[in-house]
Amino acid sequence: MNNFFQDFKDNLIKQYFECQAYKFLCDSQGFNPSINLNSEADIEKVPFIATTLFKKSAEMFTNLLRVPLDVIDKWTLSSSTSGDPSMVGRRKCDIMKIKELDDLNKKTYKSFSNQACVFFPEPKVMREYKSKVVYGKSTESYIGNILDVSDLKDNSIFLVKPDEDNLIVDMDKFKLFLETHNGLENNISICGSTPLLFDAINILQKTMKPLNLGKNALVNTFGGGWDGKKGTVSIGTSIKRQDFVENLSNFLGIPEDNFIDSYSFTENTFSITGHYSKEYKDYLFHVPEWGRMIIRDIKTLKPLYSPGDRGFIQMLNAYGTTTFAGASVLVDDIGEIVSISECPECKTKLMTIKIIGRVRGAEAKGCGATLNVRSEK
Repeated sequence: MNNFFQDFKDNLIKQYFECQAYKFLCDSQGFNPSINLNSEADIEKVPFIATTLFKKSAEMFTNLLRVPLDVIDKWTLSSSTSGDPSMVGRRKCDIMKIKELDDLNKKTYKSFSNQACVFFPEPKVMREYKSKVVYGKSTESYIGNILDVSDLKDNSIFLVKPDEDNLIVDMDKFKLFLETHNGLENNISICGSTPLLFDAINILQKTMKPLNLGKNALVNTFGGGWDGKKGTVSIGTSIKRQDFVENLSNFLGIPEDNFIDSYSFTENTFSITGHYSKEYKDYLFHVPEWGRMIIRDIKTLKPLYSPGDRGFIQMLNAYGTTTFAGASVLVDDIGEIVSISECPECKTKLMTIKIIGRVRGAEAKGCGATLNVRSEK
């Protein structure tokens, strides 16, 4: 992974020839990656597939495979709140690439711990949760993909268990974890679902005194849910990132600098991770060197470059999409450019953005019209 551009070009050329639907898209736009992709500057010309085309209702997900249907290992499903999930075919090799990129991300943010308290079900339970068989292959959530290959230690505590159609948090187990580590400054992490963690803290605050987990504790949320909803989980209110961090920091006794959040989506391979900024009162997400991102204007879809510009997020994947057409994907989430080249706070030389929210009305077309942005700030 020392040469992203060349690896991306190789991946895109293969996708062009292996996925007829993507080839048709490229040909209709007069783009041939073998001819028209010659430098990093050309990447913004690469045709993208909107995530809406992966929706089950679009009946396109089998056409977006790069391999025969019978060789995929599973379908990755998004945790749709609308009842219309994305369906992405994956093989084990692509899921292991997610793990490889996730491990690189953890090294960058030093997010390893001696014990994790996880706001998700155990990996086996998560894999099987609401799993169905489609075209002879089992379905599994994107979080299930990640947990399935995670390096969480054997002593990790999984707090969530399914109860019919709901997910229930074991509050007694969470309380015991907090009391066990209180005042010891142990190297621990609290990670997983944002809405479930936020709701659990709100419940505990009614009966527990503030804690002091200390400077070695980490809060690492992932899986989205800042609007208070994720799949079947709903806490009835949106969550402001500033309120989340300040509330948990004060109650748990964990420095605000020790809060990170990771962003990705079902049709993507690499995640981007953000560290909380007291100045911006938000997470600042870095786009890693093993991926690229373009922010596109909501109306024109033209690339944007200036700090403060907001638009659709386009992810460019060089790795982990050998099974499906995921090399260039546009999602109906809105990102705001903080800097094209450097994080203004930690000075890391990477594109830095904020995640703003999802576009209302985008599920119909994914782009084109004037749409209202629901802020998650």
